[in-house]
Amino acid sequence: MKLFWIVTFILAACGGGSLDVPTSEIINDDAIVEVPSTGQPAPFASESNLEEPAPVEKKIRKSGNISFQSQDLDKDYAQIKGLLPRYKAYIENENQSNDQYRRNYQLSIRVEGAYFDSLLNAISALAWRIEYKTANIDDVTAQYYDFKTRIENKNALEQRYRELLTKANEIKDILEIEKNINEVRTDIEMMQGQFNYLSSQIQYSSLNVTFYEELPYAVNSAQKKGFGNRILNALSNGWNGMLTILVGFVTIWPFYLIGFGIFLLIRFLRKKVNKNP
Repeated sequence: MKLFWIVTFILAACGGGSLDVPTSEIINDDAIVEVPSTGQPAPFASESNLEEPAPVEKKIRKSGNISFQSQDLDKDYAQIKGLLPRYKAYIENENQSNDQYRRNYQLSIRVEGAYFDSLLNAISALAWRIEYKTANIDDVTAQYYDFKTRIENKNALEQRYRELLTKANEIKDILEIEKNINEVRTDIEMMQGQFNYLSSQIQYSSLNVTFYEELPYAVNSAQKKGFGNRILNALSNGWNGMLTILVGFVTIWPFYLIGFGIFLLIRFLRKKVNKNP
């Protein structure tokens, strides 16, 4: 009986000991791993040193067309020329043509890309009646940097060939390297020409301007003034047409001689056949 009470007392003591563990000791492990919000560890060096790639500058090629009717052709032409210095533009080509109905101007203008829209709007403001207006924007960024990279690579390849040329001793090797250098140089010059042309189109946009002035009715329709004049014009045109036909007949006189000669020859041969049946 005593043994039973001793065992019971020991078990109670052990159980109570486990329950009497201080709360601070239980939380202690969590406190070790807890990190204050103000003391977060610094990010990895590889993440902090990562740099975003520099933005690529876009390369835009612009072109446009505008056609309009003018009330005063010479005045509008002078005003357009006066606008060009303000917008860093110049006339690359111009053509003037006249007929009995209208006078025309065709201008090919090159303008710095940044001023393209402003110049197009300024010319539009001068127009009396716009017939059509277009503006095209072509993103040639990929093409531009592709040309640039290929040219740089070709230049580097040429440089390596030239370094090898200084170290070559045998004639065969020298000739082979020089051949490769010439091929690379040809490729560079071809690509450089295309690159320069593309760069020029990017820097200076193209704007085609066409404008015309209708001539007055009295100038371009004189033959429509009245019935009598129209009759006289018809008679004059008929007489001129007949003269043209007569001149045409006279022009082919050698064929008349040839035909007459053939006729005489056939007649002679027939007579000869009839005499000798």
